[in-house]
Amino acid sequence: MIYTTITSIICGAIILWYLLTFNRLIQAKNAVDQSWSNIEVELKRRFDLIQNLVETTKGYARHETETFRAVAELRSKDKLFADANAANESQASLAPLIGKVMILAESYPQLRADRNFLKLQDELTETENRIATRRNAYNQTVNRYQNLLDFIPSNIVGWVHAFVAKAFFDAPDELADAAPKVTL
Repeated sequence: MIYTTITSIICGAIILWYLLTFNRLIQAKNAVDQSWSNIEVELKRRFDLIQNLVETTKGYARHETETFRAVAELRSKDKLFADANAANESQASLAPLIGKVMILAESYPQLRADRNFLKLQDELTETENRIATRRNAYNQTVNRYQNLLDFIPSNIVGWVHAFVAKAFFDAPDELADAAPKVTL
């Protein structure tokens, strides 16, 4: 009788631990997904701002079609920001395009004085700062989630339910060393 009671208590404790661990993994995974959706909003905003900068610049630099075509090609890619891996890949081609648009603007003094261009430039700088803040928050949630997947014994629950590791969102090399600056 006493062994049955002890066994029941141990089994109940194991089941309770298992359920609580599973719920913590679900909460951590959902936090990562929510954090990513916040970044995705900012990445889409940045991309729209870049597109608007390109459209504003087109009026002044009609012969600079290579940069404009590159932005259009990048824009046409499906799932550009589907997850951190896709966004990390797109960062490599997007950062130089921003630089090219800014270099083009330097060649046209009347563009640098254009109110719409200056407003877009300020919004882009603000968006880059927001992306950096949200990148930090996202990477922290990914780290917490990864810890749950890596630490014993919660890794057992993660393995049983096939929880998948999430990628960190890296800053492009150009932005990793300094805050983004978009100045003319």
